[in-house]
Amino acid sequence: MTLQRVIPAKAGIHQISPYIILSIFSFFALISPSFVSADAKSDYDFQYGQYRQNYPEYALLKADYLNTPSLDNQQKAMLAAKQTIYSRDLVKASFAWYLLDLINSSKANYEPVQPIITSLSNSREFYMKEAQKSQSIVTQEDLKKFTAGYLKDVIHHDRMIKFGILANKITSLVRIQLDSKKALDTLSSKLPVPQPAILAERIQELTNSSKAIDLKIDTIAKNLNIVDAEEEADAEIFFNSRVEKIVEIQTLQLDWINRLIDIDKNYAQPNR
Repeated sequence: MTLQRVIPAKAGIHQISPYIILSIFSFFALISPSFVSADAKSDYDFQYGQYRQNYPEYALLKADYLNTPSLDNQQKAMLAAKQTIYSRDLVKASFAWYLLDLINSSKANYEPVQPIITSLSNSREFYMKEAQKSQSIVTQEDLKKFTAGYLKDVIHHDRMIKFGILANKITSLVRIQLDSKKALDTLSSKLPVPQPAILAERIQELTNSSKAIDLKIDTIAKNLNIVDAEEEADAEIFFNSRVEKIVEIQTLQLDWINRLIDIDKNYAQPNR
């Protein structure tokens, strides 16, 4: 089933139960940019803009120094390097904050991703400390020492960003499940009693489908165990394969919502 099937249903949204509307909006929030605090998003946009401005300037001044190794060119290149490193790590810190805000905004309280949330918060602190530490760089030797230590320590934290992106997608799936179950509970109270056999069968199918989706979400989350899977995060397939599974679950959720809407339109008794 496709999005086109949901859009016509939204045209008659005044006839649909409130929790079903909530499920629809939850789904569209998942496939659209999420609502997060303006502070987290605007901070990330600002820091990313600073980095995009500083890096080309550093690359140009570094080239000038290599072509003409004067003291003046060296000092300019070093200053640009400090500014670029500073903005780079602030971008990473603000992106970690942005991800944390996205995850928390779902209000899913999904226990399997809590270790990732904790690690992502620690990574944000790491990037902020490294940004401050970079400002003590004065000489080329300082830069070499800083870079050597950074490249060794940053591996874990960069991996946590990948885990955080996936955790955000997973908690969005969980949020849809929670809202969908509320919608089904609300609809059930408005259905005829006794239920026609075909209706009872369709309700049971929805219940079974919801449990199957829950299981798929839990399976993905369990495969994100930081201790067991961290080193796998360096492979491109680690991220892509999990995103593919998440997209599959989104398709199942959309189908579930469409079936719920169909039952609501054909069987719900508004006066009950």
